[in-house]
Amino acid sequence: MARTPDLERRQELLDRIVDYLAEHGLAQATLRPLAKSLDVSINRLVHHFGSKEQLIDAALRRAEDRQVAVQQAWLQRNPDITMAELYRKWWKWICADPANLALVRLGHEAAALDSTVTGVAGDVRADQIGVWRRDAEQHLIHDGLSPEAAHIEASIQKATFTGLILDLLATGDRRRLSRALDINLERLTAMIAATRI
Repeated sequence: MARTPDLERRQELLDRIVDYLAEHGLAQATLRPLAKSLDVSINRLVHHFGSKEQLIDAALRRAEDRQVAVQQAWLQRNPDITMAELYRKWWKWICADPANLALVRLGHEAAALDSTVTGVAGDVRADQIGVWRRDAEQHLIHDGLSPEAAHIEASIQKATFTGLILDLLATGDRRRLSRALDINLERLTAMIAATRI
């Protein structure tokens, strides 16, 4: 069944909101400058999303959906991709386009900023990290780790990758950070191989 025109307009608007927030950040986000930048009325934003907090929640979930779609495309082409290979693909994707890095930064900003600053609910903030950690855990189990080991290793890998992204945002030093990622993923690959012996 086709989407109604109103739902299509909402989705198009939501993608534009995601792009705006990825570029401008969440800390100072208010409806008036957002509406002006998108050339829509505040009433239209409220009509489609309700409050500012609901708009930001919807935008964060959409940003996450867009990233999940990127990963799903990789998995369709290579269903047996390892977690290490997946992290390498993510790093290449993040470094390939400033808009990609900005999209990822948006989720990190949402997770890091206090809800009193953004109005983002705790579960939405937690999902900015948790969704990816749970996904990593499932991949690591598929790669051969026990569920208990994968539970901890997913947290370690997600924290490491998040740290590399934050360092990239602060320093822009792709060469050093790419090397650090490679070394970390070589260790992960060796650990997984050792569990299969």
